[in-house]
Amino acid sequence: MLYRADFHIHSCLSPCASLEMSPAAIVEKAKSVGLNAIALSDHNCGFNLPAFAKVCEQQGMACLYGVEATSVEEAHVLCLFDQLDVAVEWGGTIYESLPPVPNRPDRFGDQPIVDEHGEILGFAETFLISASGYDVAAMVEEVHARGGLCIPAHIDRQVFGIVAQLGFLPDEPFDAVELTAFGNLALAKDYPVVRNSDAHDLATLGSAFTDLDVPALSVAAIRACLWAERMQD
Repeated sequence: MLYRADFHIHSCLSPCASLEMSPAAIVEKAKSVGLNAIALSDHNCGFNLPAFAKVCEQQGMACLYGVEATSVEEAHVLCLFDQLDVAVEWGGTIYESLPPVPNRPDRFGDQPIVDEHGEILGFAETFLISASGYDVAAMVEEVHARGGLCIPAHIDRQVFGIVAQLGFLPDEPFDAVELTAFGNLALAKDYPVVRNSDAHDLATLGSAFTDLDVPALSVAAIRACLWAERMQD
């Protein structure tokens, strides 16, 4: 099946994201721009993934479940799973490893946890834009042990991209690397490339995407597809 996918989308839970980014609004916008596969990938937690899963099921949207984790090196890493409970568990593990710095809504914005209707259930109290307790190598190992995809995010950016943070792209068993819409392919070295919007508001959702031809939207199928396409290049 052909999927047009955007696997890097933030909900209202991420303090840098617009409060309009409820799971329901995300799915509606994704459909309107021609996407048929998406992932919610909030910063350093997965508290809004259950609501996202319910909306995707109700609206017939194929999905993965993500966490954009920040490594000890302050590089952003996209962690994608095809099992909701595994993604929620990993998000909780990352969240618990964050430094105990409380969020300041007046300065950084709210961090609301919502249900499938967009109703606020509570708030993530720890500031989500911090480095976790996992370095890049440990993060790759932990994500793979849980059956997920581990993809350095927006490696062409000067802020929180792994190349900018480390000065190079490390030789780790990444499943792919993420570039922005017009990022230089040369930065990817020998890794497969995905492009996602990293949307923090509805206007930019789907502004970058990845086309996949896979029998099912699973981690195994996506990994095989990405590497098969890379070997053909």
